[in-house]
Amino acid sequence: MLEILDNTCILLAKTEQAHLQYTRKRFLQEGLDITPVQWLVLYTLFKRDGDNLTQLAERCYLDSSTITGIVDRLEKAGYVARVSQEGDRRAYKIVLRPKAHAIRARVGEITDGIYAEMTEECSDAEIAVFRKVLLRIFEKLN
Repeated sequence: MLEILDNTCILLAKTEQAHLQYTRKRFLQEGLDITPVQWLVLYTLFKRDGDNLTQLAERCYLDSSTITGIVDRLEKAGYVARVSQEGDRRAYKIVLRPKAHAIRARVGEITDGIYAEMTEECSDAEIAVFRKVLLRIFEKLN
């Protein structure tokens, strides 16, 4: 193990970096033109479509400038559309387009497979504890 990985904060950061790189590579291998962060936004919209940018940013735990860029790229790629909200021409809600629905199951299969690969040597009890610790850290930092 690399010496720097004895630091838990560095280990957590490097693990997430490796996870994002691995997921991006798998998406590309499968012919998908999205990034893991774009998938986060699409996944959040699948849970509840039609939020405005502020609501979507909050639900994705991203800042407003980050979400704007991601939505811009998703819109350009045909996955989402900005739709004017009634009563306020300046406000938009973000809605999924058919192209997003077309990849939903496939991306779900890929991410489920990645999860299975990542946890194949872990027991259900270990995974439960790991998730509990991650959630506790996440809540503490947010």
